[in-house]
Amino acid sequence: MSGYTIKYNRTTNHIDGLTVRSTGGGKDMGDHVSYYAENACGSLTRYRFAQGATYATLAEALEAARKSGRKLCKTCEKAAEAQIAAEAETKEEGAKVAARRLKLSEVRGDIRVGATAAGSSTIHALKEVDERGRNIPYCPTRTKDPIRSWGPAHEQKADLQLCVKCSPLVPTGPVEVTEAKVEIPGLGRSVPATVITPVNADTTEEKTETKTMAAKPMTKAAQEKAAEEIRADIERLPSLIAEGKDDSAQELSEAISAAIPKITGTGAAAIKAKLRAELTKAEKDAKKAKADKEKADKAASKEVAVSKETSLETALADKGIQGLVAKGQEQVKALAISKFKGGHEVAETILDIRTRILNKNGHPDLNADSDAAKKSANQVFDGLLEGLPEEGEDEAADAIRAEVDSIKKSYKNSIRDARVRYLKSLDNSPEEAKKYAYALEAHPDKKPSEAVAEFHSYELRTRAEIAKADRERKALERKKVEDAVKAGELSEEEAAEALNVDGTEKTPKELRAAYVKRVANSWKKQVKEIRGIEDADEQEEALDELTALLSALRKELKA
Repeated sequence: MSGYTIKYNRTTNHIDGLTVRSTGGGKDMGDHVSYYAENACGSLTRYRFAQGATYATLAEALEAARKSGRKLCKTCEKAAEAQIAAEAETKEEGAKVAARRLKLSEVRGDIRVGATAAGSSTIHALKEVDERGRNIPYCPTRTKDPIRSWGPAHEQKADLQLCVKCSPLVPTGPVEVTEAKVEIPGLGRSVPATVITPVNADTTEEKTETKTMAAKPMTKAAQEKAAEEIRADIERLPSLIAEGKDDSAQELSEAISAAIPKITGTGAAAIKAKLRAELTKAEKDAKKAKADKEKADKAASKEVAVSKETSLETALADKGIQGLVAKGQEQVKALAISKFKGGHEVAETILDIRTRILNKNGHPDLNADSDAAKKSANQVFDGLLEGLPEEGEDEAADAIRAEVDSIKKSYKNSIRDARVRYLKSLDNSPEEAKKYAYALEAHPDKKPSEAVAEFHSYELRTRAEIAKADRERKALERKKVEDAVKAGELSEEEAAEALNVDGTEKTPKELRAAYVKRVANSWKKQVKEIRGIEDADEQEEALDELTALLSALRKELKA
């Protein structure tokens, strides 16, 4: 077949053109079942499928089928993986020699061995040290952490196994171990040293040559032994991932992936496909288990932290806390009253200053229009600050400096009430009232307080009295609107608009929109009433009145 074609239905992709065939039989059913054993997946010959793209290589077709939005048929996937593995093995003449992990007892005794400092279980054979002082292994593996030398192989535990990639490359053979005296330069002394000499050892070049030579396919027993060793490594992989030894886990995973293709012989493709699937599943499951554990640990630590925190309900239910809250409220109330009274007292003092200063008309400057009245009031505060010690020298002075702005604001809020009280006191103070003879002459029929207030356009009500009157006015307006709604004269929307329930000040545009809405609603109501008039002449007369009103409005707008 010239290529590999993706065939699909609504949910699943299949790969047509595989050389691996089904071992089952089948019966020709005409135009839709040709022969069950023609494909690795029997579905391809039992059902009709839509035909997708065709690819030159099986690897391209497999990748495209996996990336599609539809799932890939497992039978096709396994067959494709098996065919790709088989093709990789047959690119050279014969099957390559299967990799075997050497024991350290089989490594030539003078060869240094070691592992990464992070505690990896993979042991490498070391051939040299680079210019940075790092140990270079025989295999092409490159590790994140440096490899630490353990010393010559003959000094290590004999049963330990070497890296699967180093095993076919490292020299093997017996060695002769002798003791010799080595002189220490400059000291004139010698020390004993171990000398390791290879005896009839095969060289790395010889090993490489042997590795590249074609070998007979593995027997079934050899396949089973190799698969057993690989599965043992796969079983170790989850523990490395769980312990967070990512470099060691990566190293082991690469070693397993390198060992799997070394299995040859009859049925090797299926064994290798199964081992790859086991490796993938082991890694995936281990990483998921680790992530789930980290998530659970994080949630548990959060729950523990939250459980130690006192809730608001618990705090407010505590009798001691309840008493302290009540005590704090009384303290705040006393401080607020004290500041309120203090503001009033300062305001009365400053107003007294104003009564002694004349404005440009020669009248007592109760409104502080003159420069002298303004600056005299400011001097009460600024003069105080100027006389205080530098900041940080005196605690009481710092407290006064921090509170001056608050007291100034309180005095400004109270000055109008202080003036109202002063004006009302004129009714009982004839001597003080003489200062305002000009006002009494202008309004001889009024009390002194009313005469002065009228002359200067002063308010004779305190802020509390104004607020009370405003509440009473709004209550009366609300009652009128509610009565109008009950009588059907206003809708609920119009009532809300009239009362301005949200308390915000309307812009001119919003006021116009509200007016237009009220007029439109009123107009609709009027038209509805006219339609209800049974007398035709009377109805006609009412419509003429509305038409005349429209005409008059148009003239007003044009004017």
